[in-house]
Amino acid sequence: MNKESVEITQYDSGIYRVEMTDKYGEWTSLGAETMEEVDKYIEEYMSSADKRYKSRESWGKCVQKLIEDDRKHGRSWE
Repeated sequence: MNKESVEITQYDSGIYRVEMTDKYGEWTSLGAETMEEVDKYIEEYMSSADKRYKSRESWGKCVQKLIEDDRKHGRSWE
């Protein structure tokens, strides 16, 4: 199942609102003044999905290790 999606809304002021979801389900929203900016933002966001995913995975493993270390030393934050 592909989770990628893009929704572009143009307001009366001429500003574009871009809502994007990458292949991992990560969502973001931003404003742009031109369609060229919209295209650029979409390309950058979608092409960096793997990098963001790896970063989140790495961060998650780091936090899990810190929790395990705390529990090992008798510290509980629950």
